[in-house]
Amino acid sequence: MSTMSPSQQRLAQAFVDLAASPVTEASDPRGLLAALAAHGTELLGGRAAVVLYAPDDPVHAEVAGTGEERLRLVSDAVTWGEGPGPEARRTGCPVPDTSLDGDRARRDWPRYAERARALGYDRVAALPLRAGEDTLGALVLLGRGGTPLPPDLLALAQSLADAAGWTLQRERRLRESRALADQLGQALTSRIVIEQAKGTLAARHSITVEEAFRVLRSHARSHRRRLTEVAREVVERKLDLQSD
Repeated sequence: MSTMSPSQQRLAQAFVDLAASPVTEASDPRGLLAALAAHGTELLGGRAAVVLYAPDDPVHAEVAGTGEERLRLVSDAVTWGEGPGPEARRTGCPVPDTSLDGDRARRDWPRYAERARALGYDRVAALPLRAGEDTLGALVLLGRGGTPLPPDLLALAQSLADAAGWTLQRERRLRESRALADQLGQALTSRIVIEQAKGTLAARHSITVEEAFRVLRSHARSHRRRLTEVAREVVERKLDLQSD
């Protein structure tokens, strides 16, 4: 029988879900972002959690969570260039639990603070979505009432964000590696086809391979075609080029 308390079980399940959430494309991480927002809302003292994801361009961010008005608030904050989410994403540092009616919010996030208060929220915090030295976005926590989020729950929020950040970064690196491998494979295949075409033309017309390559390249340029396409047609005997 397990000795884990229910709260520990929920924490364990949250981290398992973040590790297992599908990321089908590096540019389409909606499953993982939705899981992070859902677990943040469930585990972090009743705070409404919204995830801001902008790994490359902070202007074109993806936002995940629930509640159309909350999502619009975080999305508009990106457009305004203000608010705890964009700040945590930009600096890579946590934005501590802050009163939306205090001097800090009114001074640094005037439009954000006004909109958030109009939605009934009194406090906000944001944790960077990090992977090592890279910051991919932020986990934004909106709360009602005047009680700050306890330090242990803020630490938990950062751990959840870090778990999601590493999963997203791993998928991005895998995608980049696969793309590079595909490019190298295509380049190798193209080179092999060109070498085969050079040999075919050299044997067919009793010319050197250097002359055969000149013929291939001249035909490709004059007809505005890719050299690999011309070479493939020569190898497949769909095209018979004549030397000068």
